[in-house]
Amino acid sequence: MLKIGSILAVVSTVTCAHAADLPLKAVTKAPAVASFSWTGCFIGGQLGAAISDDKIRSSGDFSSVGVAAGGQIGCDYQLASPWVVGIEARASWLGLTSDTQGRLTDFATGLTVPSHFTVRNDLLASTTARLGYGFASGWLAYARGGAAWTREKSDIVFALPGRPTVDPRGSRIVSGWTAGAGVEWAFAQHWSANLEYNFYSFGDNAFRLTDANAFATGSLKDRINTVNIGLNYRF
Repeated sequence: MLKIGSILAVVSTVTCAHAADLPLKAVTKAPAVASFSWTGCFIGGQLGAAISDDKIRSSGDFSSVGVAAGGQIGCDYQLASPWVVGIEARASWLGLTSDTQGRLTDFATGLTVPSHFTVRNDLLASTTARLGYGFASGWLAYARGGAAWTREKSDIVFALPGRPTVDPRGSRIVSGWTAGAGVEWAFAQHWSANLEYNFYSFGDNAFRLTDANAFATGSLKDRINTVNIGLNYRF
């Protein structure tokens, strides 16, 4: 019995010694997922719909729907919080053509005749500041506002009694302001997509249209609404 006990003691000692020599596996934690930062600059493109809302003195409101396509460049800075500030410049080609029937008065004779007025907006540009609030993972809700410009190409067709039909026309760039809001999603390290609405107002501006035989003057109130999606590359 003493010999058996001694053998068991030896086996137990050797087993414990081997157990003590086994290396301990370190417990590792999963790496922390870094939150997206909006700080940096970007360049991208946009595509959407534009709706004009116009008025001249000789008629009521008139409008049209068209396509808006262009590009943008800007920079953002994320504060030590979810708030983001930024600036952006953009330019778009527009396919807007609005027309309306009205009345035109000949100031020399006091005679009023029917007229057909058309305005085409083919360029829209803006420089805006942006204030956003980051939420979830890589999402940003924002509002924007700033200065805006559009090119108006106008003409008015009319005929005075006993004279041929004339079509005075002209082109000009007018300035105004814009305001809008949207949401942006950073779906990859350097890529983000957005959906936004913007309102543009260019005031009530006097115009003068001319051709070789006649001229016409008036005032145009020009407003534009856009809804677009955009894609940005961030660097």
